[in-house]
Amino acid sequence: MTETALTEALHRDAGALLAAYRSGTWVPAPAERELAEVLARGRWDASFFRAALRDVTPTARAGRLIDVLEPAVDVFDQAAAAPADVVLQLRVLVDALTAAP
Repeated sequence: MTETALTEALHRDAGALLAAYRSGTWVPAPAERELAEVLARGRWDASFFRAALRDVTPTARAGRLIDVLEPAVDVFDQAAAAPADVVLQLRVLVDALTAAP
């Protein structure tokens, strides 16, 4: 997959998961929320994402969030800096998951 296709897919998938969360059709597991908390506190680059995803619990790994986050490592690896719109879309998703109810 080319860099552009991967970034477009990541942007689309993060947006779709955010829409599912906001509509109530996807409810993240507590372990997915914990992963979002870890990401919310870190520096968003390939090494940080790789380290955070390395320690993901089996419960979080079984959820939908990981399917959106894992490609982010490749996007961060392929570009000197991930495209701003992709980073923003991922941050909006993580922020939504970590916002107080």
